[in-house]
Amino acid sequence: MTDHRYEARADIVAGECELAVKGGLMQLVTLTLTDAGPITLPDGTDEHRPDVICPLRASEARALAGRLLELADHAAAPTAPR
Repeated sequence: MTDHRYEARADIVAGECELAVKGGLMQLVTLTLTDAGPITLPDGTDEHRPDVICPLRASEARALAGRLLELADHAAAPTAPR
């Protein structure tokens, strides 16, 4: 089963850090996938699903950002009619 979230955002959250190998702290980037409110089911009831939160290291955030840009460029490119 695949859940779909309607919004995505990335933030720097104060205090969301990881201890580095040499003892310093590394700030994490927090990726949040959210519905931003209730989802109305086919039977008319509302469902509140929790946000999906994924803390990322800076290198992981950069790699994800690069891949998202590649995919967005591809999605925005005109396609030839079939």
